[in-house]
Amino acid sequence: MGKEIEIPFINAEGYSVPLIKVRMECPKSGEDVLIYALPDSGSRFSLINRRTLNECFDNLEDHYFDTIILTNLNLHTKRYKLKFHFVELNENFEIPVAIADFGVYEGVFPSLILGREDFFSRTMICFDKNAKLIIKADNS
Repeated sequence: MGKEIEIPFINAEGYSVPLIKVRMECPKSGEDVLIYALPDSGSRFSLINRRTLNECFDNLEDHYFDTIILTNLNLHTKRYKLKFHFVELNENFEIPVAIADFGVYEGVFPSLILGREDFFSRTMICFDKNAKLIIKADNS
């Protein structure tokens, strides 16, 4: 049987967004780092903020997964398989992520955008207006 959680929306720069707490492996510090992830069923691939990645990794070649084309950016890029612990789900996932520049913002913003190829193949998501997000994870 899977787990079901509710994620409340937060107000960020005038937008209501559901952010999921995620602990990401961070070899530089020797411990996991807390980041926020935004589920985006419109994105095929998951993306991670370059700044967040640079804070945790010196060398990613051991994590190489494949090379993809991000059509909206007309860019060939590598993906790296990283370990994430989804705090509210209490589940660990290895997710291939491409590197992107999200910019620098004050406050709470996502460092990870979860695409449909990997994360959504393991979960079912239901939006309740702009109030909450319900995630059901398949633990099989």
